[in-house]
Amino acid sequence: MAAKGNSADRNAPELNRVLSFYRNSTILLTGGTGFLGKVLLEKILRCLGVRKVFLAVRIKDGRKPAERLQELLKDALFDRLRQDATVEQLLERVEPVEISLEAGDGLGLGMDETTETRLLQQTDIIFNVLASVKFNESIKNAVDTNVGGTRRVLQLARRMQRLKAVVHVSTLYSNCDRTHIRERVYDDTLLRPEAVLNLSKLLSADEMDGLQHCLLGSLPNTYTYSKKCAESLIQQHFSDLPVGIFRPPIVLSTYREPIAGWTDNLNGPAGLCLWTVKGYVRIIHGNGRKKANLVPVDYCVNALLVAGFDVADRSMARDPAQDSRSGWETVQPVPVYNYLYDRPNLTWGRYMGTVSMGFDGWIKRLCWPHSYTIVPNRALFRVLSLCCHTVPAWLLDFVRQLRGKRPLYRRMAAKTNRFLETMAYFGLREWQIANENVVRLRTLLTPTEASLLEFDLSTVDWDEYFQAYIPGIRRYYLGELPAARDRTNPAQPLAWNRRIQFLCRLLHRLMWVLICLKLGHRLYVRRNLFSILIA
Repeated sequence: MAAKGNSADRNAPELNRVLSFYRNSTILLTGGTGFLGKVLLEKILRCLGVRKVFLAVRIKDGRKPAERLQELLKDALFDRLRQDATVEQLLERVEPVEISLEAGDGLGLGMDETTETRLLQQTDIIFNVLASVKFNESIKNAVDTNVGGTRRVLQLARRMQRLKAVVHVSTLYSNCDRTHIRERVYDDTLLRPEAVLNLSKLLSADEMDGLQHCLLGSLPNTYTYSKKCAESLIQQHFSDLPVGIFRPPIVLSTYREPIAGWTDNLNGPAGLCLWTVKGYVRIIHGNGRKKANLVPVDYCVNALLVAGFDVADRSMARDPAQDSRSGWETVQPVPVYNYLYDRPNLTWGRYMGTVSMGFDGWIKRLCWPHSYTIVPNRALFRVLSLCCHTVPAWLLDFVRQLRGKRPLYRRMAAKTNRFLETMAYFGLREWQIANENVVRLRTLLTPTEASLLEFDLSTVDWDEYFQAYIPGIRRYYLGELPAARDRTNPAQPLAWNRRIQFLCRLLHRLMWVLICLKLGHRLYVRRNLFSILIA
């Protein structure tokens, strides 16, 4: 049963209420070995003064949770933490808990009875980050993990004695079939979540795949569908708990904390950028003028932590002893946080264009805009992709076969084209996102807390951010060592990068004017010279 605060405590003035909320608390974190979960764990351990973190971990590749945690804490992400504490000291504050989503009764997390008892007695806050994030995951696996896993976590939460808040991490695209997305749960799936879970339990993977197009409806993939189902499940069956839903958009590598440019995956735009830099992708299906909905992961984690405090605060307001002006939504009992700001939102064109700020030479910056083309028209994209991706792949494989080697590039090109088609859904559309709850979260922070938990995207200097973006992918994901120049001078001055970008763009436009003149389009050049040069 959720812990309740009294009216005097809640209304009393308190400095740094968010930091006080987390101090000496015990947190259960699921999904802590994933990209977002790792950054969340590091931030909790470094900044919040918690008593303990129970880290829910599954056995993977034969490695026990304790082994996975020790390996996790050796990641470069935790370097700042290890400056003040050894891995052994950190292990005193983090306890790995072995879980399984295949437990026979479908009710618990498959942990041993002793550990479960301690969790039920000690846990104050839950962050449910556990998810399968693959867009092309089978419908059965996506439902079992994202919906079934959520139900298991919340069933456990219902039995906890000291629970103050549960924050479920969803996605901004759980309702991407709508053009206007409010901070509320939309219960408009074809089948209720419980029915979908029962189907997944009764049917095989192939049988579920046969029903996939019916279940998904207008949603683009199994990830967005399963996340929408999980939200509906929370609304329909667990709204009595102190629970909230946090919806992040596309999450990129770190901005500043704990290190700039850290990432551990190539999901989404990061993979697109890297393969474009390496020359594997030449044609991108999208619209450079559409907003990209991108956020740095460290800002996302800060917003998530403040949302945890707000969920607990709202839960206390639901107490019948509180007055009717509590602030808890009466129509929609589960608070939703759409983490996105409209004004500082990058476009896809600016995202791709600004990536070059992290390149290590002016020649690369000069060539970058000519190494890719963003094409909004689907038919044109397929023709250009055939010419720039498929045909070169066939020619390279032909050469490999002549040399007695196995074909390789055709399969890579087919996989690349499928990835580009998948990403195109998000690159061609734009949404109007309500974010009143997130804007209100920022008002809860004192200046001290704001310096530690800043998440307002208007404070992000994207030029500074992209200085470390590609270098971070190459260093932390690919394991490439920085060049000697980078070790002595980690980043060139931003002003110099801006000058290089300006000169490159000016040169490109002058080249375009020259081509037009050579082709005899003098009237076009005279009429549009000014707009060409400043576009």
